[in-house]
Amino acid sequence: MTSKLASTARAIARQPNFSGLLGATVCLGMAFSFFAPYISTWGTVEVGMSPSTFSVFMTCTSLSAIVCGTLLGRLSDTRVSRKTILVIAATGGALGYLGYGFFRQPLVLGFVGCTFLALSSGCFSQLFAHVREEYKNPVGGGLEPSMLMSIVRVCFSFAWTVGPALGAVILVATGFRGLYAAAAGLWLAFLAGVLFFVPNRPRHESVRVATGDSVWKTFRRGDVILCTAAFAFITASQSINMMNLPLAIIHTLHGTERDFGIVFGIGPLVEVPLMLWFGHLSSIGYQIRLIRLGFILSILYFACLCLATEPWHVYVLQLLSGTIISITSNVAIVFFQDLLPGQAGLATALYTNAQACGNLLGVLSFGFLVEGVGNRGVFGVCALLSVLALGFILAYRRDPQRAV
Repeated sequence: MTSKLASTARAIARQPNFSGLLGATVCLGMAFSFFAPYISTWGTVEVGMSPSTFSVFMTCTSLSAIVCGTLLGRLSDTRVSRKTILVIAATGGALGYLGYGFFRQPLVLGFVGCTFLALSSGCFSQLFAHVREEYKNPVGGGLEPSMLMSIVRVCFSFAWTVGPALGAVILVATGFRGLYAAAAGLWLAFLAGVLFFVPNRPRHESVRVATGDSVWKTFRRGDVILCTAAFAFITASQSINMMNLPLAIIHTLHGTERDFGIVFGIGPLVEVPLMLWFGHLSSIGYQIRLIRLGFILSILYFACLCLATEPWHVYVLQLLSGTIISITSNVAIVFFQDLLPGQAGLATALYTNAQACGNLLGVLSFGFLVEGVGNRGVFGVCALLSVLALGFILAYRRDPQRAV
């Protein structure tokens, strides 16, 4: 085992610019982790938006991010190099976070969110599109491209295991201005990584022709609609659960803040090794089976949460949650890229858009669901969303004429 890990590490080190790219990925993940956990507190307490105004604000910025991510993905496949897109998006991220840190007028913040931060939404998808194309034939052999994708995804996830806690320390010490200034600094570090470690690859005419259909025609394809809907629903269930689980532990299972601190710490410990293993399985033909397994496990997870009566029951179930996220946030990226051969940028943007739509559905529906069916009932709704996702993915059939 030790010799296998050592040979894998040497193979990774041989890939041009890959180690530097991993460092940039950690910076990107940390920047997101400084922002996402505290956005509702920032909007309602620091800025002073009402809950309804904040919901409108988040809806507008999310929709803008979906539009920008799609357009940037298409441009990166047809006309503009991925490096250029990443530079534009990273610059937007740095400016956007500085804007969130130092402005307090809702209309100004709406402009910042719908422009600069909407542009930054392209970074995640373009990063993975770059890895897909740049390392499709790893130097020296012995590594599958999907394994390299998994390693990049693990680095992004690792940043999320330490980022929120570090962000909390910065927030307590310096407030939101200091937190978002630090996040902007991480975006600049990511930008430096792009400038140094991402080569400029101009899009050639042969690549432009290979992309085929227009964006609108691509998005109307039956298989694309089914897969997008499946991942939007599974993401919605995860988004709702993220908001509901702490409340359920406190109010329904009579636990403490310590309990949900443990709960949210278990998942990432499982995710890292599973992402690497599932990345390997995906490369040898188990991709769609893994995705179906992930959706089935999601149904089982939420059904068991409905039956939980003690906080420690949730501890055990988080092993399932880590498995599910390892599939839906890792194998899924390669799955979408294979869905649109030759359009890695648009395909990865499609995956992130499905996640954004799912998150938006979760944010908009959560309050109504809790008021209507209670915390335990919300788990049942999440199970139903997972059933819908499974139905869509079971209806999906791969078109062999579109295969890579």
